[in-house]
Amino acid sequence: MLIEKIEQEAERVLSELGITKVPTPIEDIALRLGMRISRAPSSDFSGLLLRKDGKALIGVNSQEPLVRQRFTIAHEIGHFLLHPQQDAFVDFRKSRNADEARPPRERQADMFAAALLMPRGPLLSDFRKLAKDGDTSRVIPILATKYSVSAEAMRFRLINLNSLVR
Repeated sequence: MLIEKIEQEAERVLSELGITKVPTPIEDIALRLGMRISRAPSSDFSGLLLRKDGKALIGVNSQEPLVRQRFTIAHEIGHFLLHPQQDAFVDFRKSRNADEARPPRERQADMFAAALLMPRGPLLSDFRKLAKDGDTSRVIPILATKYSVSAEAMRFRLINLNSLVR
C-alpha cells in the first residue's frame, strides 16, 4: 500500500467525521467507527484489535504512557480500515532485533496512526510557524505536546514529511 494512499485514508476519516482540531480525539474516532476500547495492564502487548460482524474491540495496555496509548488506538484503527480481511491483530511489546524489519501491515498501521494523530496540513503549518527562524531544536517538544504524541513519534513524522533531516 502506498504511503500517499494511507495519508489520504487518514485525511478522509478526519474529513468525514468533521475533525479539524488537534489533538485528534482518537477515542471519539474509534467510537464513531463502531469500535469499543478496553484498557488493561499487560506485560505482553501494547494493543490488539478483534473484529467481528463489522464491529471491533481495541485492547490497550493501560500501563503504557497516555501518548503511547493514543498511538496504539490510532494504529489499531489503521488495521481496522486498511486491513479488513483480517479479524485479529496483536501488537506484542517484545522488542524486535534492530535489524529485523516490521511486517508491511504493521508499518502501514503505524503510518496511518501518524497521519491520523498528526495530520499533514495542520502539522506542516504549525511546523513552519515555529521554525520560521530556522531553529528546529525546540519545535519537536512543542508540537509533540500540542498533538499529544511522543517526541519520538513527532520527530519521525516530521522526517517522513521531509521537514526534518535525520
